[in-house]
Amino acid sequence: MSLSMSRPATPNRLRHPARFNSLELPVSRSQSRARPRRTVEFGVYNHPTSTDGPTSDGTKAVAPETTPEKDGIRDERGEEASENALVWHIYTDEAQKADSSMIEGWSRSIDVLLVFTGLFSAVLTTFVIQAYALMLPNPTETTNVLLAQLAGQSNTTHATLVSSTPQSSPRQIHWVNGLWFSALACSLSTALISMLAKQWLQAYLPNVSGSPRHRARQRQARYMHLEAWHVPGIINALPLLLHLALLLFFAGLVVLLWSVDLAITLATWVIVTFAYTSYLASIVLPLFYTDCPYQHPITDQLRMWIFPSSSNSGPPPISTYCRRGQEPAKVIYDARICNATFEDAVDATALAWLFSKSTDHEVVSTALQAIAGLPRDFSALRILRDAGALSLIEQGFMCCFHKDTTVDLQWHLVDPGRAELYCRAWMKLTRGTDEQWPFDLVEPLWMLQDLQKHPDAAAVASCAVALSSFNSHQSQWELLVYLARCSAGEIQLAQTTQCCILDSISECFVRWEMPLAVIEDTANRAVPVLLNMLHLTEDLPNSEIRSAVALVLYIVTSGGVIDLGLYMSEDRRRGEYCELMIEALSAIVETPGRFGVHDTPLLDIVGAELARLATPIVAQSERFPQRLRTIARSSLSILYADGRIAQGIVADSILANVLHLLFPPVYLSESQQSIFVTTLVETLETSSHPDITNWAVRLLEVLLSGCSLAVSQSFVEGNGISAVVRAARAGAVDSRRLQIDSLRTMCAYIASTTKQYNATTTPRSALDSQFDILLQSDFWDTLNSIVTSRRWWLFEVSGHWLPAIVELCRLRPQAKVWPQVLKTFKDFADRNVGEEGYSETLSHLDIIRKILAEDGQMLAASPGSP
Repeated sequence: MSLSMSRPATPNRLRHPARFNSLELPVSRSQSRARPRRTVEFGVYNHPTSTDGPTSDGTKAVAPETTPEKDGIRDERGEEASENALVWHIYTDEAQKADSSMIEGWSRSIDVLLVFTGLFSAVLTTFVIQAYALMLPNPTETTNVLLAQLAGQSNTTHATLVSSTPQSSPRQIHWVNGLWFSALACSLSTALISMLAKQWLQAYLPNVSGSPRHRARQRQARYMHLEAWHVPGIINALPLLLHLALLLFFAGLVVLLWSVDLAITLATWVIVTFAYTSYLASIVLPLFYTDCPYQHPITDQLRMWIFPSSSNSGPPPISTYCRRGQEPAKVIYDARICNATFEDAVDATALAWLFSKSTDHEVVSTALQAIAGLPRDFSALRILRDAGALSLIEQGFMCCFHKDTTVDLQWHLVDPGRAELYCRAWMKLTRGTDEQWPFDLVEPLWMLQDLQKHPDAAAVASCAVALSSFNSHQSQWELLVYLARCSAGEIQLAQTTQCCILDSISECFVRWEMPLAVIEDTANRAVPVLLNMLHLTEDLPNSEIRSAVALVLYIVTSGGVIDLGLYMSEDRRRGEYCELMIEALSAIVETPGRFGVHDTPLLDIVGAELARLATPIVAQSERFPQRLRTIARSSLSILYADGRIAQGIVADSILANVLHLLFPPVYLSESQQSIFVTTLVETLETSSHPDITNWAVRLLEVLLSGCSLAVSQSFVEGNGISAVVRAARAGAVDSRRLQIDSLRTMCAYIASTTKQYNATTTPRSALDSQFDILLQSDFWDTLNSIVTSRRWWLFEVSGHWLPAIVELCRLRPQAKVWPQVLKTFKDFADRNVGEEGYSETLSHLDIIRKILAEDGQMLAASPGSP
């Protein structure tokens, strides 16, 4: 695969230039951020014998000296965005101040509007009453007109005077009334909406209890919905409605005076035109001149509508939170951007609001540093990237250093704690994309990487270098060295730092484009370190380190064929932990030398970890496909035969599940079968756990059925006869099933040895010694007591036990055990007359009698017989 290794340049003009007192960052980038000629050496690290290395809570890690603190509240490493993190306390304080100022400003503005609306409506009503009267027919006026007409007939001069008086036409009267009634409607509507807005503002500030993050989420959700429903725009538009009412009033006044007196009309028109020209200028000029003092509430709203790209310095609107879209940078595996949850969107917009609106340097720093504590599967990183967090983080990181431009032209580290947080936040925002560390901040990053007194900060810096240097294996090897030194107890790293290193290694392996030899060499170095990490965290089953190690082991052993976007969630990693570990550990068992696993302790770790996986496989067999079960059985068989899974090494319950999973055993060569049988016999002799005994006996039955001479010899030489007999005796108290399995196992062994004896290629001397041991053992007494003490299924006796006993009787009829065995089984048959298998049982007993009778005649005919 081919991946782009550079991201779009950081803009010269940053969105928030006043947030940090620093120079603007140049935009030059390069392909790799790894330090030239830097070498990494793997030392000899002792195998850990205790869990003094990684810890689940990171309490042994060295905390930075400049950890943000306020009112006694200090965030632990990795908890910068937790439920009670400092950033939510700051957010609550800042939001309370901002909301109080915003609500108070709006309330005062609405109060002024209500007062002005009341006065204006009262004045306007007076004019409306007079204008409306002009529209109604007036009887007195009609009489006067008629009198004037009569008088005109007799007095021409008087008629001329009456007709020359200026009068408003009916159309003008209608226009005046229309304009003034519209103005009155606008004025009263402003009053109505203003009263509603006062109620909205009152409902915006409820009392919310709970944790700091809960209160912050509740406030941010209200703020988001306030903007989503355009409440600020409505409140800011209220003056416009009143100004429109005033304009309509003036328009009606001009229309009314137009036909009455032109001079008064022109004077009024000039005054109104000048006033509204100034009004429009006070709104328009601030849109183009940001320093213009003619600020108006509607100006900001118009700027957002007309110039959304330049005015939107905060988070995107709520309608875009879950919208599918493309990142500015190329996304490699970040599947989270399309499925942002509402909770994550609220957290992201809260942080974006904090670092976008605040002018306090410490507040902005805390908000940006809190990004470092966001969970791995945080689904709303796009909101933070769109709000300009990446540029601010780079500026904040630069502020943690000082470049001496007078003498040595060197960078000097000022605040390692904050530098680490900015570095982690940068990785959080860019992981899974093609973003790269700014080239002009590489030297400070290298300085942080060399910090000896702060291993966590140095390790995080190494992660940033590795994620920006996929073509340099040395940077990835350095991450392995940190884990190796941590597991050996040389340094102490917090759990958050270890998880960061492991996640970085995962991404490096997935996105590497290195020669196969380099990848194999790295895998050879990585697997031993990862196994030691598993060993150190074996008592911490819920640790995120274990799930991260499982993912890295799978990637390393499988060649990096995985979609990391599917494993960003910790729940997903833990849910597939068993599957990943089975694949990875089985690959190591198959070719341990390829992965640098040569010594016994590492193989013991593999055995112990793989044995733990037997329990979920047995308990939830339907969850695991047949292929995985087969892989696990094959690997466990090898490890168990090698003695790496035995009593004392793993718990009895785990060992019982391992033996359960191994039944029936997978295909094994003759030599492997011999070793396996020897190990099973050792387990039987040393364990008294009923489940271990049950499954060991069942496995022996399968392995001894039709086995070779080498396998039967391993069974006898390992004292297997005594072990199985002891299990049969234990079954007399604990389990009837165990007795049956034990007798079946012994009969399977007898059948196999007799078959080998009859084969012409088998040396009979070895089998003779086995027969001697068998006939002199306690098996026959145990057999007689078991058959006598309980009622057995007759077909079990005739189908499994007697056929093998008959064959042994043919080979050794002179043994002293046969008369008692014959009597025991004859009595048993007499107690089960007519049952299924009764006739077969009598047939086998008759054969034994004939064999013994013939042997007696031969003894009688032999010289020296009594």
